[in-house]
Amino acid sequence: MAKTHLKIGEAATNRREFLKLSAAAGATLTFAGLATPALAQRARVFRFGNPQPTDSNYHKAMMMFAEEVATLSSNKMKIETFPNSQLGSIKEMLTGVQLGTLSMTNATPAWYSNFVRQMDVFTLPFLISSPDKLKISFDGAFGKQIEALSEDAGFKILGSWLMGARHMVNNVHPINTPADVAGLKFRVISSQVYLQAFRAMGANPVALDSAEIYLAMQQKVVDGLEYPIPDLINVKLYEVCKYVSLTNHVTDFFVVSMNKGLWDGLSQEEQGILQSAMKKSMDWEWQIQPQTTTLAVEKLKTLMQINDITPENRALFVKATQPVYEQFQNSIGKDLLDLAVKELS
Repeated sequence: MAKTHLKIGEAATNRREFLKLSAAAGATLTFAGLATPALAQRARVFRFGNPQPTDSNYHKAMMMFAEEVATLSSNKMKIETFPNSQLGSIKEMLTGVQLGTLSMTNATPAWYSNFVRQMDVFTLPFLISSPDKLKISFDGAFGKQIEALSEDAGFKILGSWLMGARHMVNNVHPINTPADVAGLKFRVISSQVYLQAFRAMGANPVALDSAEIYLAMQQKVVDGLEYPIPDLINVKLYEVCKYVSLTNHVTDFFVVSMNKGLWDGLSQEEQGILQSAMKKSMDWEWQIQPQTTTLAVEKLKTLMQINDITPENRALFVKATQPVYEQFQNSIGKDLLDLAVKELS
């Protein structure tokens, strides 16, 4: 009989696949059990996958949410938290939530746009003028439209956590105008808007998951990236990056969502508990994140070279990326795009 030889790499891959399938099957059984009256007295368990490290405000907000859910439900509802991309890449976790093999996750609109095209609107360069306008709009009628579109794709939006302004970081030179971006290999989120925006400035964008950034910069796979200031410190990117240019090309935030079918299977009381707990975490996180950003800028000044962008040069960036709006008008929808420009600019 012929012997089968399994390489170590293949064995590891098979093991990972087995674990993924096992976790998916277990999650499916858990969700199915939620609707069973005989299990009504058991604690409902929700698995929350978070791509961010434990010293970030996003992780702290997730823990606050979990603790508040336990308190409000008298421990009849439990949020199991998994930070640091323990449950896979951002795209894998979003896919898990969509399919129902993961209860909850958080990701930026750019990642959601792979499932809900209209989410691209929040990623358009130089659109959002301030975090305050973003929050008011997302919590209002405009956000309700996005919520309905997300539900059609299998996501129930629970709330949001502010990241803040994203800036350009690289190891070649300071960036002051679009001409300084030309020719640089930039890591961006896996989003067509990001890819096209950086191409419009002459860069060579490369889509990578956030968990891959540090190594990519360390090994010079890319020349630079674009990132929020606090996150540069959270994942210690200052160790492998030299220059920070405060371009503020996108004001970003995390959208927290759960599987829509799972949400629909909850009682009104349970839904209310999740919403109340999320609101508490949001109220804290949206308030603390700007303070964290200010402190992070001061710290980075001692670790990296930071330069601001003059209003005149900022206008050059806006002009260079303006064609991106037209490129995505059809996929976003003209009416939605016009409303976004009105509410967010």
